[in-house]
Amino acid sequence: MIKEVQYLPISREVEVLLSDGSRHAWRVDDLEMLSNVDGNILPLPAPNREQLLDVIPYGGGAYLYCPQIEQMFELDALL
Repeated sequence: MIKEVQYLPISREVEVLLSDGSRHAWRVDDLEMLSNVDGNILPLPAPNREQLLDVIPYGGGAYLYCPQIEQMFELDALL
């Protein structure tokens, strides 16, 4: 489960600290971000620094969530 999550703007990575003490990071530009626009699934434009700084653990630490861009990523899928 995710204990802590942060956005690293220099490398454009999201870094998580898990309850087992391990750290993992993923480049934001490698994550698939989609939005539903009038029933059509479209790629989300690349989010900016300010949008990504607001990232939180969600669902008891099973997900990381970026509320400003309405994107959620399941930890198990990322690992």
